[in-house]
Amino acid sequence: MIGHRIMYMRGKMIDDFKQNFIDFAIRMVGVASRCANEEGTKMFLVLPFLSFIGYDISNPDEVCPEHNADFSEKYKNRVDYAILKDSSPVIAIECKSTGAALRDDRGQLRSYFNAAPTVKMGVITDGLLYEFYADSDEPNMMDANAFLSFDLTQVAEGKIEDSVVEGLKSLERKSFDPENIGAEAKRKLIFQSLVQRINELAARPTKAFVRLILQEIGISGVRSKSLPDYVNLTQRAFEEFINIKILKRLDLSNKATQQEEPVVSLEANANESAINPLETDQLAEEEAAFLNNVKQRLAFLSETDTLFEAINDVDFKAYRDCVVVFYKKERLGRLFRIKRDRNAVRAVEFDQEYGGRIPIEDTALIHQSLKKVFQDKVGAFVDGGKVAKKEVETADL
Repeated sequence: MIGHRIMYMRGKMIDDFKQNFIDFAIRMVGVASRCANEEGTKMFLVLPFLSFIGYDISNPDEVCPEHNADFSEKYKNRVDYAILKDSSPVIAIECKSTGAALRDDRGQLRSYFNAAPTVKMGVITDGLLYEFYADSDEPNMMDANAFLSFDLTQVAEGKIEDSVVEGLKSLERKSFDPENIGAEAKRKLIFQSLVQRINELAARPTKAFVRLILQEIGISGVRSKSLPDYVNLTQRAFEEFINIKILKRLDLSNKATQQEEPVVSLEANANESAINPLETDQLAEEEAAFLNNVKQRLAFLSETDTLFEAINDVDFKAYRDCVVVFYKKERLGRLFRIKRDRNAVRAVEFDQEYGGRIPIEDTALIHQSLKKVFQDKVGAFVDGGKVAKKEVETADL
């Protein structure tokens, strides 16, 4: 019981930090256009970020600007900011003007890394894009690859993975452990490589991988001419495995069998009275199957955790001649509607800006429109919970 409570509290802390991070990113993106040079970037973007993760930017004994680490009087190495601990630098930060390429200054950051034995992490940023490096392979030799990176313009739209949120939270002043960052960076780099390779194998299983999986289930000695069939079967098994995980996370297996109780909409037009609960208390079988499929497709189309989690807030309202599918709010968050034609789904009707009426057979176009409208509606709610006034005024059933 205590373990579950600790896990719940930890999850809530991560969720709160994630939302705070998104709110911070929105503010930074809002001021980025006014940062015309490197000094503006440092003052209005980088320093607020350091403050966000808990550092006292008014204390030069903690955040030191223009810090030197020198091999000698002749060869000096300087970074824009150094985070100090017990008067020694532990984090080096190199800044570029907003929008400038980061690669140009990695050599400068690497030189400082080599010159300062106490430095355990290097950061290079243009105020919006951040890359974090450690010395996970050799002490005081900065890794070639960043163990953590993010773009605040993407974060502001809710496009951020949980692993990035957890990684940044571990770098907060109260949590940061300079002595452990190398090992943690190594784990993150390995994790990134594993995720990438698993994705590749799921999409295109190699023959060697298929043979290994078959051996795990007791099948060996497969002939080469039979192997393509097993490769195809393995690929389909991966897809089904992902499907099952998605259904479990969204709880669709239970929702598919539950009868949806219709709600009388106060916003319904006069010619679209809400369905009388006495007449029917559930969608027609084909309609329910279609809406269930919509959630499954959204799970595949959603590219971030924010969008994935938002699927839980996708709902519908049934009227006599149509079913409206929406995110959170029927009018402000409307995704599309389907006309009721003898309980069969003939077409999907999006707003004109998302493609208008699309025949049910044109799945590619439906998925394209669905992805776009879902991203926009979720983004609108994330960004202050509002949509444009014009959209509100023109939305009608």
